[in-house]
Amino acid sequence: MQRIVNTNPTKVKNKIPIILNRCLAKTKNGEIEYVDEGKGIPILFIHGTLSNSNTWRKIIPELSSIYRCIAIDLPLGGHSVPLENKVKLSPNGIANIIKDFLDYLTIDKIIIVSNDTGGAYTQIFTSLYPESIDKLIFSNCEVMEVFPPLKFKYLIKAVKIPGFTFLLGNAFRIKSLLTSDMMMGLLSHSLTNEELSELYLKSFITDKIVRENFVSNVKTWSPKYTIEAADKLKAFENPVLILWGEDDKKLFPIKLGQQLKSIFRNSKLIVIPNSKTYVQEDQPEIVIRELISFIGSSASSR
Repeated sequence: MQRIVNTNPTKVKNKIPIILNRCLAKTKNGEIEYVDEGKGIPILFIHGTLSNSNTWRKIIPELSSIYRCIAIDLPLGGHSVPLENKVKLSPNGIANIIKDFLDYLTIDKIIIVSNDTGGAYTQIFTSLYPESIDKLIFSNCEVMEVFPPLKFKYLIKAVKIPGFTFLLGNAFRIKSLLTSDMMMGLLSHSLTNEELSELYLKSFITDKIVRENFVSNVKTWSPKYTIEAADKLKAFENPVLILWGEDDKKLFPIKLGQQLKSIFRNSKLIVIPNSKTYVQEDQPEIVIRELISFIGSSASSR
């Protein structure tokens, strides 16, 4: 395990950064928004719950000068284009949405960068479609028995209560609370109330069907999926990089990063100080540097 030292949190100006331009994919499961910037080796960025491709806005502009950077908006509550309720949004269903999306782009082999719940779905996707993976990069995420983290386990039952997500959406309207620990504050040192509201939660607050997609997804959370995936991933031999925010004490502590590393035969764990769950928000310069170093100028299969 490697630890980066003498690093201060990245300074963030108190204004909303430019939002990345979106494309629209018409897949078997419905319309999916995504970012597609740059040329070269394709990299797919997968976000977590109540997030979207905006979470990669600090790293894609620089990385897209070297690679083709594709960031999907999965139907996890932060998306702007909702899917029909008939679409299966279980963990395996999300993995199939990712596969259909890659088929739409006619990409057979991909490097995946994932964060938060996106890491769980990446593990599940890789266990189901290992032939589609070149390299994997994880940051703070679920692993094995932890899906979801304890703090959010109550949501599995809460989302089944009529009106719960409507009330949650109204709570999200109170911007001054968003960076508190009872809301989204455990995820990042650097995100502001305004950024959380405008970049992450806007659609959840205003769109009933987005909230229904969130319910369909959250009620299926279960460690059985990540445990089953971990068992299959023991045979995965391609390179894996794990970047872990050291200050994430309550959601995904470092022991989970070490556990994730133990699953893969060919993996490296780097601990990033002054960062919580969203390492791409708190330490984008480090993430960019480590991704370029790991991916290089050619993929492992080439």
